[in-house]
Amino acid sequence: MANSFAAGYFEFDLTGVASTDGGAIGAVLNPEGVPLIITDVKLYVDTHSTGAANLSVGIAANATTSDTDLINALAVGGAIDGKAYHGMTALAAKGEAQVWGVTEYITATGSASTAGFAGRLFVKYIRVN
Repeated sequence: MANSFAAGYFEFDLTGVASTDGGAIGAVLNPEGVPLIITDVKLYVDTHSTGAANLSVGIAANATTSDTDLINALAVGGAIDGKAYHGMTALAAKGEAQVWGVTEYITATGSASTAGFAGRLFVKYIRVN
């Protein structure tokens, strides 16, 4: 007999800042309290940044560390308002699904000032109960 599994999704807002510190654009702790296998990630851009900057998003041990497992250096300046981007860097590079650990964060970090940027990250996952 096949087992059923619980799945879900999470959305969180990203807001551009002048800082390039890890997680400065956004950071969120695993909301489920169990490991989550990330099955899909999408970034929707509401408003581009006023300057040239790249956005990286990934799973990190804390809220202030940057990572690129989910999105690696996506340019967020220029004519990208209203566009959506697929993010699964590690899957494309290594064929490896990302697991969002119980105490880990998804962080978003800019390579330069991302002032003016506004977007939403959509994360779909399977709960490992």
